[in-house]
Amino acid sequence: MTCHTLAACTCAVLWTALLSCPTAGQGSANKGAPTPMAIRSQTATLPPAIPEPLAVEEAVRIGVARNPQTAAGVAGVASAAANYKSLTAFPSLQLGVTRAQGTSTAPTLNGNESDTFIDLGEVLDTSGQRRYQAAGARAQLGATRYQLDETKLSLEQQIRDAYWSLAAAQALTQYNLESLQEAQRVNKLVHTQQEAGAAPQVDVIRSSIDVANAQQAYITAQGAERSALAAFNLLLVRPPTAPIKLADNIEAGVDSKAATPSIPDLAALTRSALANRALVKSAIEQVHVADYAVKQTRASRFPDLSVDYERSLQQTTDTVLLNVRFPLLDFGSTSYSVKAAEETRKQATAQKEQAEQQVIQQVAQAYQDITQAQALLVSYLTDILNPSTTLRDMAQLGYKQGATGILPVIDAETTLRNARTGYVNSLLAVHKALDELNAALGVPAPH
Repeated sequence: MTCHTLAACTCAVLWTALLSCPTAGQGSANKGAPTPMAIRSQTATLPPAIPEPLAVEEAVRIGVARNPQTAAGVAGVASAAANYKSLTAFPSLQLGVTRAQGTSTAPTLNGNESDTFIDLGEVLDTSGQRRYQAAGARAQLGATRYQLDETKLSLEQQIRDAYWSLAAAQALTQYNLESLQEAQRVNKLVHTQQEAGAAPQVDVIRSSIDVANAQQAYITAQGAERSALAAFNLLLVRPPTAPIKLADNIEAGVDSKAATPSIPDLAALTRSALANRALVKSAIEQVHVADYAVKQTRASRFPDLSVDYERSLQQTTDTVLLNVRFPLLDFGSTSYSVKAAEETRKQATAQKEQAEQQVIQQVAQAYQDITQAQALLVSYLTDILNPSTTLRDMAQLGYKQGATGILPVIDAETTLRNARTGYVNSLLAVHKALDELNAALGVPAPH
């Protein structure tokens, strides 16, 4: 019996066994098998499928949604919101039951030897402590939301950088494959000419070395592409080696002929960043939190009014109690608490100024990077890549016509290979500089 026949028989036996298995409730064979509802539940928890091909904005959306940092940030916002709502809700009434036991010589408050009282009451926030605490919780909720926005902004930049890094690696792999194929074609031509007696043995050796160098460059490019794929998949929460097809190439969205990018001046970008950046907004909300903490601590010096209703179970006695308590003497606890809150407010203010300086520095650095990267890209295209392509074509034509040896061809191919690598790296630098500027601004850079 051949392997194919054995495999077919095995499949037939397995299929017959599956068809003959008892259904749920008819035997114990299906014990523990997932029900249709369980299968649907498991399917619902699976992450959304990756589009094919994948555009950069789709990658950003999927990566941000899947990243655990986003889930942690969303939970933090929900926690802050619940804390704020708990402080703004009307406090629950306190119910108490008191059993009083006395004697004829020392009766209870209503003159009986024993009685049971029911108390119902609450403390009114006349000092303002709870009100300031709720305001501080609202400011903390705002700060938490802005922190989530800042986290998403950082993730978006990382995902975009990884996307373009993979696109650059794929472009370099393709370029190096073309260089290898061209070197192999030239090597075949040299062998043909050597067999015809038109090329010396030294040309064959030099051409073989060039093929080996092109082969090594291609293998290196493949390794870099695999590393870039693993880094990109990590941000998308996918297996490192899972294949992916990109919709955008490395040249998408980049003007290779414009010496300067079409963006506003640095002053306008800085003002936009200070107005829109979530990092600054979060720092401002933290200042509000510290300010309300100072007010809450100072309010502890003022009294709160408690209102209690008391009723006896043995006599028809109703009592309303009004109670006011406030600190008579402060031995340092309140004053030091106020001082600690004021110092915390100073710290929050300094951190806000530090956040503003950080944003200003990031915008300035990103502006410089995008301007420099765009200028280098134009220079690489016009002064290096295009002349290198022309040089390679001329060297190959001269060799075919017998005007030159193989050495100028090999030198021209090496020059073109390096020029392509530099050009792709320049494109990648422009993309990363744009991503850096968008992250520094907090919003997409205007064009």
